[in-house]
Order: sequence, then C-alpha cells, then structure tokens
Amino acid sequence: MPELPEVENIKFGLENKLKEKKIIEVTFSEVVKNGHSTGKQTIVKQNLLEFRKNIVKKTIYNVVRRGKYLYFILDKGYLIIHFGMTGAFFVVKDIREIDNKNYYKHRHVIFDLNTGEKLVFSDIRRFGELRYIDDITTFKPFNNLAPEPFDLGTEQYFISKLNEKKYKEQSIKALLLDGNVFCGCGNIYDCEVLYRRKIHPLTKADKLSLSDKKGLFRELVDILAFAIKEGGSTISDYVHTDGGEGNMQNFHQIYGKKNCPVGHNVEKIEIKGRASYFCPICQKRK
Repeated sequence: MPELPEVENIKFGLENKLKEKKIIEVTFSEVVKNGHSTGKQTIVKQNLLEFRKNIVKKTIYNVVRRGKYLYFILDKGYLIIHFGMTGAFFVVKDIREIDNKNYYKHRHVIFDLNTGEKLVFSDIRRFGELRYIDDITTFKPFNNLAPEPFDLGTEQYFISKLNEKKYKEQSIKALLLDGNVFCGCGNIYDCEVLYRRKIHPLTKADKLSLSDKKGLFRELVDILAFAIKEGGSTISDYVHTDGGEGNMQNFHQIYGKKNCPVGHNVEKIEIKGRASYFCPICQKRK
C-alpha cells in the first residue's frame, strides 16, 4: 500500500501536469461497470452517473496530499483518491504509453483532459477508491486524522496520544498504524522506524519513556522525509506517474529481510493484520 512518501511522490508527479486543466470526459472499465451493476461500487464509491456528472467540465486547481490520501481541488468540489494496495495514476496522450503491462491491463477510470491528454487510474487489485465530494470538511476519514508529520505541534500531539488512557496499553506498532495517532505511516516505515529505535513492536506505549517517545517521533519524521527524497519504496507494484520506481527499498534495514544489519535472524509477527518484521535481539521487549 502506498504510504505517505509514495503518495507525496505521486502528488509531485501530477501537480504540474494537471493544474488548470479541465476534465472533459470520464470513462470506466467494464470491470468497474460490472461491479457497480452488482452493487459492489468497484473503485468509484458512488453512482457512476452521478460521479461523471460531478466531475465532467471541472477544472483541476490543485493537487493535495492528506496522509495517504490525495485529493484534487476542483473549481467546484473535490475528487478524493485512496490508492488501496496497487492504485496508480498515469498522464499520457495515448494509452499505449503505459508500458507496465499490469497497469495497462488494469486501467479502470480514464479522465480525458482538454489538452488531449488522459489521466488514467489503474489498479491491479482494485482496492483503490475514487469519490467526488462537495465539501472536504465533511469527509469523515479526515475528521480525526492526526496532523501532518511535518507540521508544527505534531510532536506534542503524538506524545499526548500515546499518553491517553485508551492508547497507552496498546502496542506501539498498532498505534503507529492508527492514523488518529500518527498520520501517513504504514507497515513498511513503521517496521523500519522501530528497528532503528531498537523498540520491540509489541512494547506498550506506557512502557516508553518521554525520551523514547520524542526519539521515536523524530525518527518517524526523518525516515518519511528521506523516503520522499528517494522517491518512495517500490516493493512490488508501486510506480511513479511516469512509470519509474522508487529507491527507498534499497535503504530498508528490516522490512522483508531475513537478517538484520548486524546479522541476527529477523522474526515476523502479525499485528493488526500486518506482517511486522523485527529483530528479537536488537529490539528487546520491555
């Protein structure tokens, strides 16, 4: 699943290509249309005719990231995107320019632009979500989302959340996966950060000192900033809007590894449905 660094790089790839361009048509794949005909709302999370009506003839003013979400500010309303596990955008003049065979095959929503270009949303596993909304303040997933990691005051917010009664007895790994506690980080970077801070993923929040919590927050911010600079992590399917791959996977120390950097065997446990990699020697449980 694209995490904050990957979505930020998608934003970088789209903003200069889409600003001030008008959407003149929207078309859907047969997979999307068939899904909607059976009530599944495949990818587009509202009636297809209503979605098209609300999107066509709208101009894209800006592209914004919030956590792992992306949204387009239109001249009226917003187009909100979540990439699920394998969602991707491409801006092309001809569909055949998408040279990744899987993404070419699984192109599901195509926005025709007034420049003759096409904005293509492809999604191999179809967990991605597109929706139009009139008022961004009514979008529920944003209401309780933690502030952006790079914003002033976020460190204090993070520490106060870890100290809350409903959170302090939970494992730190579970809390890092909770967008209400920390925004934009997912399984990959959580594993990396906890290894770098030598914190066992099952350590409860109340077992961490204030110094531990501050160090953890700084590590989260640092690794996200570095991952953005490196273009995100391409583990399997993530690609940039030009089809290129990220480079951050080459700096992973623990995620998906058999041995940690000092040679110990890496173990894997499931936390909140995610495979959490850790070193039982470097990351002692408190």
